[in-house]
Amino acid sequence: MGEYVEGELGRVLRALSVADRDGDHAGFRALCRRHAAELDADRDAWLSVPRELRESFRSNMDGMRPFMLTAQRIARELDGLGRPAALRQLSGADEPGNPMDKLHEAEVLAEDGEFEAADALLREELGEGLADDGWVAVIHSRLATHAAKRNDLDRAIEHARRAHELTRRTGSRGAARAAEVLDDLLTAREIRRGTTDGCRLGACREALTHAQRLSDRALFVESNRALLRLLDELDAYSDDSPARRFLGKLCGLLGVNHFHLGDRDEARAWTRKALRECRLRGDRVGEEVYEANLKEIGRRE
Repeated sequence: MGEYVEGELGRVLRALSVADRDGDHAGFRALCRRHAAELDADRDAWLSVPRELRESFRSNMDGMRPFMLTAQRIARELDGLGRPAALRQLSGADEPGNPMDKLHEAEVLAEDGEFEAADALLREELGEGLADDGWVAVIHSRLATHAAKRNDLDRAIEHARRAHELTRRTGSRGAARAAEVLDDLLTAREIRRGTTDGCRLGACREALTHAQRLSDRALFVESNRALLRLLDELDAYSDDSPARRFLGKLCGLLGVNHFHLGDRDEARAWTRKALRECRLRGDRVGEEVYEANLKEIGRRE
């Protein structure tokens, strides 16, 4: 916040963002008190998302959240100082200035636990017949988050699946994150149901996470052992088992480990398998990652 605001106000907004991010509550309040008059007078400069940031926010569904929460906290501090105009504008008492404002208002409500009111605003925005798939994906993502917080996993998955479909269609940079969110929700639902698939999903995810941690610590041989054990388990499952969706990541990590161990042939073979799995499952983000890895393997030879 403040990056696109000129002069002293821009400096103050950047300082407030840093204090908020670092959890410096005393410093944040002190800045609000010291600059209350300027913040109140020029509130449009920080209550509306700058034009320069809107497109990047639309492609990164979580990127706008810190911006919006900082604005919310500034408005609340000003309200406590007897300057309620910013909070009124933020809560929708004034006419919204741009399409981001309704989402901003919904975030404020959700932060206070008012999920039904927040969702009503978001559904109203969807009812406007929006043509921008990226923007619609952002709204579905927020609805999925709110449903998950209320433990309504079925509804959360419905919205998360729609967000994933839209980000894939648009080629958004948020596609990878949308895929992770959907996978997390699907896994949580299966685990909650106590199904065989749920148990397998939980065990496979835990094993893959363990192997990734070993790889991150440069324990590549140990990571490969864990991955090959997991591969044996997955090979025993039927082709329609949900757990088999981990095959792409598993093969990709085997490729990375062999690359670090200096075995280019094995690295290439496993990376090609990962790429094939991603293509079979329509994982375009994974395809891009493993195509880039194959180029890197070839370049290092």
